[in-house]
Amino acid sequence: MLERVGLRYSQIWRAAAGLLAAIGVIASLVFVSPATNLAALLISTMTVGAVYVSFGLARELPAAELIRAAPRWAGLGGLLVLAICGYAAAVGAETLVLLALLVATSPPIVVRIWPMPKLAREPETGRYPEVESIDEATIVQLDVVQPTVRDLTDEELCLAWRRSFKQLQSSTGRELRLGVADVRRAYLDELERRQPEAFAAWLASGPRAAGDPARFFTHRAEH
Repeated sequence: MLERVGLRYSQIWRAAAGLLAAIGVIASLVFVSPATNLAALLISTMTVGAVYVSFGLARELPAAELIRAAPRWAGLGGLLVLAICGYAAAVGAETLVLLALLVATSPPIVVRIWPMPKLAREPETGRYPEVESIDEATIVQLDVVQPTVRDLTDEELCLAWRRSFKQLQSSTGRELRLGVADVRRAYLDELERRQPEAFAAWLASGPRAAGDPARFFTHRAEH
């Protein structure tokens, strides 16, 4: 029950934040000069894009993922700065109150204040694939892994995600680590494909790399 409430809250918060951002961009176009808007958009877009790429390289994200995600985050950052400029021009210092309210009510903050209950029991482990036992030759072949993940249940997929983190920590050698990272990305892609809304709610909760996403993806099986 609480998981569904959290998912619905995350959806409502994102919709409200998107609406407020759109109003702010419109206000910026009305109250701020085009030259100022253009300068703010270019500077913020390049800054956010550069920061995202820097963090991605530090976390050793695949180049393809950086190329795909960096423009999106850069564009969102630019629009957010335009929205802030619009509110600042329209209502002044009260913009800070609005920003503080958005941050205070954001899903990651709410989850910390009102944590979701953990599952009462772990699923049986005998049926799950042992990620730790996958050798290097198998891990680097995603054409073997991807068809396999589609056969897993939601619980099995969540457990495989957790076990793959242990495999990543114990991996030695660049090729093996890249292979495990590819497997973990395949797990994420499959989770997003099955339940995109639950996937978004999980990401909004600020998950750890070794965290258990089961509470977001397996609650449907209880009904």
